[in-house]
This record gives sequence, C-alpha cells and structure tokens, in this order.
Amino acid sequence: MSDGIFIIKDDNNLIEMRSTAFESEDLLQELLATHPSLIAGDAVDPINPRRWLLIAREQAVPGEEGGSGRWSLDHLFVDQDGVPTLVEVKRANDLRGRREVVAQMLDYAANGVVYWPMEAIRQQFERTCALTARDADQALREHLGRPDADFDEFWRGVDVNLRAGRIRMVFVADVIYPELKRIVEFLNAQMSPAEVIALEIKHYTGQGLRTLVPRLIGRTAEAERRKGSSGATSVTKPQLSIEEWFTWLNAERGAKEAAIARSVYNWWIAQGCEITVTKSQKPALIVKLTHGKGHCWPAVIKSNGRVSTALCYVLTTRPFDSIEARREIVSELERTFGQRYNERAVDGEPYVPFALLQEPAALEKLFAIWQSFVNRIRVGS
Repeated sequence: MSDGIFIIKDDNNLIEMRSTAFESEDLLQELLATHPSLIAGDAVDPINPRRWLLIAREQAVPGEEGGSGRWSLDHLFVDQDGVPTLVEVKRANDLRGRREVVAQMLDYAANGVVYWPMEAIRQQFERTCALTARDADQALREHLGRPDADFDEFWRGVDVNLRAGRIRMVFVADVIYPELKRIVEFLNAQMSPAEVIALEIKHYTGQGLRTLVPRLIGRTAEAERRKGSSGATSVTKPQLSIEEWFTWLNAERGAKEAAIARSVYNWWIAQGCEITVTKSQKPALIVKLTHGKGHCWPAVIKSNGRVSTALCYVLTTRPFDSIEARREIVSELERTFGQRYNERAVDGEPYVPFALLQEPAALEKLFAIWQSFVNRIRVGS
C-alpha cells in the first residue's frame, strides 16, 4: 500500500508527495506554535470546535511554590473556554515517545495545576505576543471571537479550570505507536475532568511542497460518555436589558453620568445602530453599525464612566483599515478633549471620560467627531 498522497494542480499536473520524517523536532514544535489549528480543534470537539491561543513555547513548570521552573513543557495553549492545554511533542524516532513522555506529561500536569501562578501565565502570554509584534488584547479578542470580551473574566476562568484540574494533555508525534495509543485511551477513560489525547501529524513532501495531515487518536465512545462535553463550564453574569443597565449604572455612577450615557445611547440609536448589553462582569453597551459591506462596532459605553471610540473593532473596515485614518481620529479626540493616548490607541479604544462630557457643547463636539467617523465608514473612504 502506497504511503503517499497526490495533489492535482489547476493545470492538471499531478504532484506525488511521499511520507517523510520531520527534519527535526524543533520544526514540528515551530509549526504547532505558528499554526495552532493543526491541533485539530474540530476533532477534539466536533460540536464546538476548539480554538487555541498560544501562551508560550518551552513553558516553565515549577516543582514547588514560588519555583522558577523545574521542567519545560513544549507548548502551553488555552482554548476559548479557558481550558489549559499542555502539548508535548516527540518525533517517531525518539524512543521516549512511548512511555517516558507520558511520565513527563503527568509531572507537568500534576505540578502545573498547583504551582502555576495565573498572573505569571498572563504575563507570559503578553511576552509571547510582544515577540511577534502582536497586540495581546487584540490577539485575545480574536481568539474569543467577541468584541466585548472581558479579559479579566477570561483569565479568572483559566485559573478556575487550572485549579480544578480541568486541563487537556496532548501528545503530538508524526507516528503514534500502538503502545502510546493504548496508554492514552486508558488515561482518558479514567481521568476526569482532565482530558488526555494524542495527535498524529503525518508529514508529506514533494516538489518543494509540504503537507501536514493531523489525526486525533485516543478518544473512545466510553470515555466521551463518562466525561460529557469536553469544554469547560463557565459561569456568566445574566444579561441585562438596556433599561436594567441604565438603572444599574445610575446606582453605580449616579444620575448625572447615567444621563450622559443616555444621551450617547440616543445619538447612536438616531444613527440607525443596534445597541446591546455585554455579558461581562462589568457590563457595557456596545454599538453595532451596519453598512454597505457588513458591520462593525464603532463605540462602547462603559460602566466605569467612559465612552470609547472602538478603533480595535474597525480594523478591517474601510477606510479605517488604514492606520493613518485611525490616527486622524485619535488626534482629533486629543485636540478636542485634551486627552493624551499612547501609541496603542490607534488599534485600541481611545476613551473620553463622562466627566469631560457634562456640558452639552462637549457632547456635541464628540458627536461631530463620530458623525465624520460614521460617514466615512458608510461611504468606505
């Protein structure tokens, strides 16, 4: 039986690709770090496919309280439900790929759930983003798929999952041998709420091309029956209605600030926008603007006494997919309200506090900036 795959190009030429070993274990590790979707999230959970956020490669694992790191885990990811996912990589020609790697992983898991400080994990994620010149907040928003994501709530969920032992252990290799498969199936059936799986990533090369084919191994129907859903259970605050939110804001911030928020709300409604209350621990009002080519979220009215121009949610909306156009908005807000924003504001949420909007003339100045903002989005230039 041929161990190869065949690709037919648009010009009807056939490319034969043969199964080959990875040149190095480091290459496989790097591929997983840069392309986390190789971890077959739709196979891990077909109903609610998993998405992976890389915390770090070579994540230190302490062996005692306050320890700097006794071991080094190949990769630490979290999924969209904040479930820590430990990944250990071995090539088929590494003889440890059968039993020793299991002992290693259990060491990492047993100590990580006890000794990993959540704040250190969050800081490590931010350092990982900085190494690739990515904005950590934006990366997390994209991972969660929610423009109203509450970051603190997400990291608290990661901490809860970790302390409860609600983790996922993933063994990755180009060949998963039967001995490792049986061990993984046994552990996955016995361990709860932890999950143990193996991922075989076959590697094919030919004519300068490289193809990777992931295959999940170790899940059994009995294990799935015992465990139920693979995702973490998260507790979210009941969603408020708009009027409930204003009542809550009045109690939290006072009638004056609630009135300013109401004026801002009314202005966006007059623009034909939809406004919803977020489900975060500190709920906000988020504005949805529908335009000719889709929709975006141009503003957020926050419960901490601020209203923000949400440039981070128009990054793919013309003309504000241009950093120069976003800088114009930031500069205008600075000139008008005397605010000083850092460089990240062009990809973030430059805000104006309610305290600067108490006079009707100040509100009108903000609305004038937003009117230009909205008009440019609607015409796309």
